[in-house]
Amino acid sequence: MFIHESHQPNRLSPEHYTDATHLEHELDTLFRPGWHCVGALTDLPKHGDYFTGNLFGQPLIVWRQGDAVHSFLNVCTHRFSLISRKPCGHFDGRIKCQYHGWEYNEEGDTCQIPDARSFKPMKRGELGLTKFRTETVGQLIFVTVNEDAPSLKEYLGEYLYELCQRWFTLEHRHTTNLDIEHDCNWKVVIENVLEGYHVNCVHPTTFEQYPDPECCTHEIHDYWDRYTDDYSNRGTFTGREKLVSKLAGVKPDFVWKHLSRYPNIAMAQMGLFTFIQTVIPVSPTTCRAVWRVFHYPGKPGRFRTKIAQLMLKKWGSWFLTKVVGEDAEIYPSIQRGIGAGQRPNGGLISVREERIFAFQDFVLKSVTNGNGRAPT
Repeated sequence: MFIHESHQPNRLSPEHYTDATHLEHELDTLFRPGWHCVGALTDLPKHGDYFTGNLFGQPLIVWRQGDAVHSFLNVCTHRFSLISRKPCGHFDGRIKCQYHGWEYNEEGDTCQIPDARSFKPMKRGELGLTKFRTETVGQLIFVTVNEDAPSLKEYLGEYLYELCQRWFTLEHRHTTNLDIEHDCNWKVVIENVLEGYHVNCVHPTTFEQYPDPECCTHEIHDYWDRYTDDYSNRGTFTGREKLVSKLAGVKPDFVWKHLSRYPNIAMAQMGLFTFIQTVIPVSPTTCRAVWRVFHYPGKPGRFRTKIAQLMLKKWGSWFLTKVVGEDAEIYPSIQRGIGAGQRPNGGLISVREERIFAFQDFVLKSVTNGNGRAPT
């Protein structure tokens, strides 16, 4: 059952989804102080592997050295070229700039400069890379751009941190990655994943219909929430899960669990699948959604497990790509409607969508002085 007995009002105005000033306040109060999942160890399978990306407009390079992962601003300190323009690659022992060949170690210190005598006087290690704090939990890689941020465990909270350890273990296998830019404000994406009211229209062939309230529970906390759905009586999903679980040698669960750590992290488990989604603002009307999806292959050393592994990877990749694609098609229409110059009266949040009300309340309180106005 749900927490509220009646619908709730929208807490945010259209300007919160369209205005650059509001976005800047959100970046300052919600995003830059926090931790963000930028990838997983499966993206860096070998010592020396790296991948690049962007975080709040800043180019990022994430590099593995042994069991440690390091993150830097992907900008050379010589004449500010991107160190690497490739989405991923390999640096054996040092990071090497693609432009003039300057080299850096795992601390970002300058180690080798071609024709170094032409740069005298210059101390060893001078002009090192900008390094960002990086932590891993399970297979997940988190980065913060704030030197004063608490530890990742403090930021997530003990419950969510331990959940990451269980859901994204080294035993979990990679299913698929998604990195998609959406034509909408970041909150549109988060609000969409916080409710299942849209599934009848947007996902008629995947989720088919929203569940009976008697099968659902909502749990709302100060900065995170939790949703569970017991789907044991819905044959569309249980039949497939029974088969794969039997092949994998594990007991089926039949409970969909979805959690959100405000403002921009969502995690879920369904059957043998787990995923994490991080939504990063790009502009007031665009954002990036970064997904890492895993599956638990089952008991090792069994031929059936190998079959289950192949089925899980193929079906999981297809299913998630389809569902995310269906949502992506509707996002521009939501953004255009929110930003319309003239709008009808309304803006109601149903009890089935009450996680949105909690999320909007968190955002509003975080970026305002409690009177609905952004701080100056």
